Amino acid sequence: MKRLISALALLVLLTACQGGKENTLQPDMFAPKGDITIGSKSLTEQYLLMKMSSLLLKDKGYKVNEMVFLDSPAIRSAMEAGVADLYWEYTTTARIFYHKETPLYEPDDAYREVSRTDATKGIVWLSKSTFNSSWALLMRKDISEQLEIFRISDLAEYTRARNTKMKFATNAEYLQREDGLERLKTIYDFSLPDDQVVAIDSDLLSQTVKDGRVDVAVGMASDPRIKKNDLVILEDDRKVFPPYDAAPVILEKTLERYPDVRETMESLTMFITNENMLDLMYQVDILQKDITKTSRDFLVKHKLLEP
Repeated sequence: MKRLISALALLVLLTACQGGKENTLQPDMFAPKGDITIGSKSLTEQYLLMKMSSLLLKDKGYKVNEMVFLDSPAIRSAMEAGVADLYWEYTTTARIFYHKETPLYEPDDAYREVSRTDATKGIVWLSKSTFNSSWALLMRKDISEQLEIFRISDLAEYTRARNTKMKFATNAEYLQREDGLERLKTIYDFSLPDDQVVAIDSDLLSQTVKDGRVDVAVGMASDPRIKKNDLVILEDDRKVFPPYDAAPVILEKTLERYPDVRETMESLTMFITNENMLDLMYQVDILQKDITKTSRDFLVKHKLLEP
């Protein structure tokens, strides 16, 4: 009996030791590939881009830290200091604010030049998306169709031919920008006296057009209220607005350490379009849906994540 008890005790002890050995190996089996810090500016579109990137990289085995920054200078400083490894930037934002250069109006030219300049700073631009978070002329859809105005040049021609005065709204920033109202008037040969232009808060632009208080507004193409208020974006057929194409940017040293991040991010980039981003922002800002669930559902829909 004593021998049987001793044998059982030895068996339990061996099992416990083996279990302990397995437990010491377990963390290594599931250790993350590495740590990556993804940044975001304080904008809904940026939260979405950060969250989708984070979910994808976590799925690939990375430990991801998310950091939100107040504005463009803050997130850029964080990247240059090595605090943030990756975030989504816009071509003309980099061109004007970081590189202190005049805007370029051809999207491929702008992307090529910001990529070249940032390469000297150890920052890599991955492939750009077709999501252009730029300025846009907004008009009510029913009026656009009634007057057959679908391009900005159509609008300019209509005002000249009919000698019609149309009221414009925009924000104070656009009135003062180098690529702002004066360029719009020059490129499209608009006659816009001061009494036809009003400056209002950006959040009110699309509602002002919907309510008929102005005929046209110069706002942001990424404003989800465009969809809510049944407005259309007039085609910028003479490239008056510089491109703000979104692309993931990453520290060169991070990309060298984790080269597969490029493929992961570029699998997402192909789905970052104007239409998709407007729909995502509409769900989050207007329908008040959870941003993480909205991001995950989008990735599952496009077969980037398993259900």
